[in-house]
Amino acid sequence: MTKPGGWKHSQETCTKIAATRRGQLRDPAERTKIAEATKARMADPAVRQRIREGMLRASGSADELRTLRAVWRATRSTVRARFLAELLEPICHSGRPEGDLS
Repeated sequence: MTKPGGWKHSQETCTKIAATRRGQLRDPAERTKIAEATKARMADPAVRQRIREGMLRASGSADELRTLRAVWRATRSTVRARFLAELLEPICHSGRPEGDLS
């Protein structure tokens, strides 16, 4: 049974799930079985990739990376080289006083 609105369990169902879970974790054999199943699932490269992608989506960085890659690919190679040279140029050779980072 779910609460109106969909995805959350009712308080009664949550209590039943918690009781079942506590019972499983008290039994050492059951706990070992759960741990082995978790290790087996995590060893699957597809699962690890889905986790990575989900973390990127959650952080919002996936969209930013996609945008940066699109702009980078659309830029001429000479402009890319110039950008990298400017980016990697030491601050003290940029014409600013050595302590000035503005």
